[in-house]
Amino acid sequence: MTRQSNAPQEGKTSLLIAIVGFVAVLVVLLITAGLGNATQSPEARLPVNVSTSVIALQKGFKTPISIYGLIESPKTTSLSFDIAGRVNEIFVEEGERVNEGQILAHLDIERLRAKKQELEASLSRADADLALAKVNSERTISLVQRKLESSQRLDETEAALNIAKAQRSQIQASLHSMDVEISKATLKAPFDGVVTRRFVDEGSVTNSGVPVLGVTGVDAFHARFAVPADVIEQFSMGQVVDVQVGQRRIQGTVTQRLPIRNVQTRTIDILVTLKNNEGVRPGDMGLLTGERVHNEAGAWLPVNALSNGLRGLWRVFVIANNQQPKLEARVVEVIYTDGKDAFVRGAIKNGETFVNEGTHKLAPGQVVSLSSQRESGAM
Repeated sequence: MTRQSNAPQEGKTSLLIAIVGFVAVLVVLLITAGLGNATQSPEARLPVNVSTSVIALQKGFKTPISIYGLIESPKTTSLSFDIAGRVNEIFVEEGERVNEGQILAHLDIERLRAKKQELEASLSRADADLALAKVNSERTISLVQRKLESSQRLDETEAALNIAKAQRSQIQASLHSMDVEISKATLKAPFDGVVTRRFVDEGSVTNSGVPVLGVTGVDAFHARFAVPADVIEQFSMGQVVDVQVGQRRIQGTVTQRLPIRNVQTRTIDILVTLKNNEGVRPGDMGLLTGERVHNEAGAWLPVNALSNGLRGLWRVFVIANNQQPKLEARVVEVIYTDGKDAFVRGAIKNGETFVNEGTHKLAPGQVVSLSSQRESGAM
């Protein structure tokens, strides 16, 4: 009976001893940690050394823009015959250079030649009829003057003479028209250039206006750029600009600025005539650079000066007290960045000192020391 009553008492005593032991161990650990902090070197509590710059606010900024365009030849055409017929000869191949006035192709003109011969024969007959009409007219005039023929006969011979003249003029006009038709059976180069396409071959029957050859001029090429309306005033007539084609930079002159705006793209075309065609082909891509002006107040800061803030914004650390420099976080919004610097706006003032790098290691309220300082200004 006595053993049973002592058992609960012994359990309570063991529990109490365990609690006291745990508390004692915890106190020892806390004291040890405190001593460890107390024994840290004074250097560990020194202010962090930071590099700083001075904020320079500005009313706006400029960003570079790239405008792409195509190299074009000022003269490009598809040549065709004005008359229908069978293609008899084509004297050039694709890629060949041609000179203005050079004969490029012929149509078969046998039918036209035969018709011309008919007209020439008709002209010979008309000449004979006209000669006879003149003789009759002169004879009739003589007879009338001698009262041997009536005036009516004179009128008839004069009418016959006029008819003969008209018939001869008509045949001459037909012959001239035939010469024009024959000349249209010959295709000539309208300007110096290069044959870019050959649409038909010998023996093909072509109709009037159907393309036969494509020719592109080799004079100074120009580049056509679709320029946004807000930067069009940067490019004036006669202005010398650089156009990049592949790895080459070629000087050119703005020769045209179209007075209309593209309805779909809302851009305005300009033409830049290149000073050198070497290594450039129509259809190549050209690059023209410009600047876009942004009327937005703010400042340029290094990207390394920014750290993540709340709700998608950014923060920059400024020096709040120059006697005992401490960090103060300011929320800013990034308007533009080129990867190295960023134009920001927000809770910053002109002339304030900010940390320009290493902000990921810092925190608001932290005491720092200033190692170097430079001004952050316009780019």
